[in-house]
Amino acid sequence: MANNFIIVTDDRETTGKITKWATVAKNNITGFRDILQFILDSCNKPEVYYIVDETTQNVYSLLDVATKQYEMRKRTFEERMTGTQTGKWSKYDF
Repeated sequence: MANNFIIVTDDRETTGKITKWATVAKNNITGFRDILQFILDSCNKPEVYYIVDETTQNVYSLLDVATKQYEMRKRTFEERMTGTQTGKWSKYDF
């Protein structure tokens, strides 16, 4: 059984499709953090992104996980340029 998270968007209202964007290994915490931050920083509608746990087949709202569980937010331009992390990740240097 796979041990990954899959990042998808639900575009069924507009295109009738669910699009797979990325697969992140559960043990790759840096990759997981970076994809969450990228989506918050650069997407106009982060609420259409979901995290699918391949092991349990559970689906989670990416926006809820990033903002409520990890307390992340969209970064300012200066924060992006300096590589500053937001939320609970800010005190760790991976």
